Amino acid sequence: MMTKRLQRVLKLWLDQIYDLNVAVINGDTQAVATRAEDMTRKKLIAEFEAKSGFNILIMSPVAAGVGLTVIGANHVVHLERHWNPAKEAQASDRVYRIGQTKPVFIHLPAVIHPQFDSFDVHLDRLLRGKLMLKEAVVTPEAVSESEMMQSMGL
Repeated sequence: MMTKRLQRVLKLWLDQIYDLNVAVINGDTQAVATRAEDMTRKKLIAEFEAKSGFNILIMSPVAAGVGLTVIGANHVVHLERHWNPAKEAQASDRVYRIGQTKPVFIHLPAVIHPQFDSFDVHLDRLLRGKLMLKEAVVTPEAVSESEMMQSMGL
């Protein structure tokens, strides 16, 4: 997973090249305000969404994957893939919320070599396999009302 150190370096680089003050939301960012710290995840997102024009917000998929809405964004870039495709989908879903008016784009950059499969290619294949397995096992096919009643002995 993207380390906090890499997040800090990425923030400094993006701040410099785009003349921004990029916010970072990770496990160190408060979920709720305290007396000592009022810069919460929701406050950082509100500030991000209040700015007009181009802006960047760096978020850890695990820290920002639950309970947040980021409809001010419409591009999600997963710099590192999560081994669990559900966590990756949950992080992407932060921008697919009621109130989103822009088309949403999910970007999955990968290193690809013309002669052999890279780690990114192997990981993508693994994640796609996990999703196919989930669809086959967890996601039920359409069942008619009569089939449902029959299975319940009615």
